[in-house]
Amino acid sequence: MKGHPKGLLVLALTNMGERFGYYTMLAILVLYIKAKFGLSSSEASFIYGTFLALVYFLPLFGGRLADNVIGYGKTIIIGIFVMFAGYALLAVPSEPNLTGKIMMYGALLLIAAGTGFFKGNLQTLVGNLYESDLYKGKQNIAFSIFYMFINIGAFFAPGVADSINNAVLRSENFTYDASIPNNYVKLNDFKVLKVLDLSEEETFKADAYAKSKKAPETKNDSASVLAKAKSKAKVIFRSEETKYLFDLKAAGLAQLTASQQIGDPAKQVSKKDYQLLGSRDTKDKQAIAALKEKINSVQITDTKLYGDPNDPDKFSVNFAQNYVDNSLSKSYNMAFGVACISLIMSLLIFLLFRKTWKHSDKTHKQQVREAKETGSDVVVLSKEQVKERMIALLLVFFVVIFFWMSFHQNGSTMTIFAQNYTASEISPLHNMMFSLFSILPFIVIIYGIYIATLGLFGGRKRPLQGLIIAALGLAGLAASYFVEVKNAVESIKITPQIFQQFNPLFIVILTPVSVALFHYLASKNREPSAPRKIGYGMLIAAVGFIIMLIASFGLAAPSDIGDGLSDVLISPNWLISSYFVLTLAELFLSPMGMAFVAKVAPPQYKGMMQGGWLAATAIGNLMVGVMAAFWEKLQLYAFWGVLVICCLLSAAFIFSIMKRLEKATE
Repeated sequence: MKGHPKGLLVLALTNMGERFGYYTMLAILVLYIKAKFGLSSSEASFIYGTFLALVYFLPLFGGRLADNVIGYGKTIIIGIFVMFAGYALLAVPSEPNLTGKIMMYGALLLIAAGTGFFKGNLQTLVGNLYESDLYKGKQNIAFSIFYMFINIGAFFAPGVADSINNAVLRSENFTYDASIPNNYVKLNDFKVLKVLDLSEEETFKADAYAKSKKAPETKNDSASVLAKAKSKAKVIFRSEETKYLFDLKAAGLAQLTASQQIGDPAKQVSKKDYQLLGSRDTKDKQAIAALKEKINSVQITDTKLYGDPNDPDKFSVNFAQNYVDNSLSKSYNMAFGVACISLIMSLLIFLLFRKTWKHSDKTHKQQVREAKETGSDVVVLSKEQVKERMIALLLVFFVVIFFWMSFHQNGSTMTIFAQNYTASEISPLHNMMFSLFSILPFIVIIYGIYIATLGLFGGRKRPLQGLIIAALGLAGLAASYFVEVKNAVESIKITPQIFQQFNPLFIVILTPVSVALFHYLASKNREPSAPRKIGYGMLIAAVGFIIMLIASFGLAAPSDIGDGLSDVLISPNWLISSYFVLTLAELFLSPMGMAFVAKVAPPQYKGMMQGGWLAATAIGNLMVGVMAAFWEKLQLYAFWGVLVICCLLSAAFIFSIMKRLEKATE
């Protein structure tokens, strides 16, 4: 922060608070939609992608409003209040019906609109802070620092969402099990479709549904063909319904056994037994068959244990309904409420320290008017200069569309991959990579090393202080090991959303290194231009998805498993490695892109062009949903391969127009 205006820290903290709430919500949004409303992965991903598109597209209009009407500061404040209303609406418990869906869509629309007023204009204020000659040449580093604060908020968000989920479930004597909401959704599908008096068209749709949603044909078919299809559909449905009822019954008995609510050993399903059900080892076939027979024979009639005295078979439905509609949904509502609190903190920081950024809250029109009144000069570009800069910006916007389309798979298909293809049972030692109590001292160690070697604070290297800080972090890491690992006897279950903490974690760890690297290259007059860094970022992103491609060989296609779990579950380290490489790509691309826009945007279009950068992100996010439509149509390695090709083609395009882009930055 040495040599930077105080307003940078205030604006960075304002953004950090807002992003913390936003990413807390985003970490669980797809899981919430699937569990709450029983939507498929592709349907939930489409809603997710459309929402992200609005979040990043509406700043184009918010920037235009600020440029021409009310200014940046006031627009930002309006945005905070609108976002607050959206998060509050999400936090209100609702039923999984049409009214609940309307509430959800309304909340997401308010959050997107509020972000449109807030996000681009805050970035414009940051750029305006650096128009003075006093801060010349520090804009790139400023946006890297600003971007790191965004990711400090984003880093804590998944962990907080995860902690809330687990705490609420624990209060209900449950633990997280991804198979329960998945099977409950499927059971509801079959409950709706399992109607004895299906019409001919409904029968074909049902039959097609049971066969992985192949397009049904109903025209010009004989009555005998229709009758045969109808009969076949009923058989399939009965078989599938029985399977989901059994899986939910096993999960329910395992949950109640773990919480010591079932006293009769004949009705208990231990953790070891429950894991045995998922075994694919042929040596376990006999034991599995005996266990299934035992589970099928269990009858729960006690209403306290979700049974029904009149219908013992209702245990599966009652248990799943309580688990998903009550406990899991409640945990999601509470996590959404966290965003409301974080927005209040952002608003307080923004208003209480207004004097640090007030001088930069001037639109081009205001600057021209003041210049006329005082007789001072103000920069006015020619039409040709404006045209050249706008073309350069639009070309960069086109390229980053494909980066964000790829990168934001993290909240969509990569979260589904974490849920369905990644091992959720890990050792206590491995869990240190996921636990905040282990990660925080690790960050302290890293920053201690930075202070000793890079001169992180104040620009001077402080070897002694840095080593002391690193030693304190090491002591904290050792304490975490002895508390969480040394005496642990059972494996730890992780949730899919927890993987989303790794991207912001790596941003926080790697930003000082990237800043130091670019600072060193600048001192040697060898620092790449912002457009060239964006090109390098696209190449690195391709490597990140190559890791996912390699990890996916040998795994079943999503269409083969539906929303269930894969027979083969891979190590979480594959996803973590991919997040690490994608984070490197992001550091080369995102903060550099914001700085590029701040430098190149014509003064009269500053807010709108920061909105344009986000609008390009919006189109990329909309394409997240488009890509998600191929999730159930392609083999896994082919899906990731498409993303690799998109990144490589985008890199080739930006390098082909590099001279034009670099000319615009001169």
